[in-house]
Amino acid sequence: MPIKAVFFDYDGVLWDSEVAALRSWQEIYAEYGQSLPLDYFVTRLGTVGGMDLVAELERLVRTSLDREAVERGRCQRKMELVRELKPRPGILDYIVEARRRGLAVAVVSTDDTEWIMTGLTILGLSDAFDFIECAEGDKSRAKPSPALYLSALDRLALSAEDAIAIEDSPNGIHAAKAAGLFCVGNANAVTRLLDLSEADVVVDSLDDLPLSDVLQAATAAR
Repeated sequence: MPIKAVFFDYDGVLWDSEVAALRSWQEIYAEYGQSLPLDYFVTRLGTVGGMDLVAELERLVRTSLDREAVERGRCQRKMELVRELKPRPGILDYIVEARRRGLAVAVVSTDDTEWIMTGLTILGLSDAFDFIECAEGDKSRAKPSPALYLSALDRLALSAEDAIAIEDSPNGIHAAKAAGLFCVGNANAVTRLLDLSEADVVVDSLDDLPLSDVLQAATAAR
């Protein structure tokens, strides 16, 4: 039986929003004469929680900060950066090819619906997906738990061998594999520095790996 669905992570897969997020935090830290180690930032990728970067900045500067003001300024800067983004290479081709083949396409993300729809609108992809499965702040459903992928499969009445996932972070890849899915690790400028080896295949760009090849590999791996 052929693959029937393609599940896309959101941040870092559909667009380089993680690069924008990192830059916005680095700029905040620089304002206080500090640098932000990548190891701290990546604890937040693909999940809910991670290191409290405002608290870490307070520790470095040895004083309390107006948390709301810091977060507000950082979010404003992030939005300035993401408004200039386009879909990552290969994403549009994957969606078009999946549709041509009659496959379901969905976003499966730890983020919330509001943020996902904001990004999809910026990218011109607000109508590109059949549905969005997201955590809405629920840590029990957030990646690396497989809960979101299992829910997405349930919505389509599919088994794990019927779908593939495209992820960019260790947390996301672990979630997909824990759900039993064939997973493509789509590394970006931030996550290519991390260990993505749990994925079945890892590429820096989906342009380097046509969807037809992924579907063939996933089918062979059953």
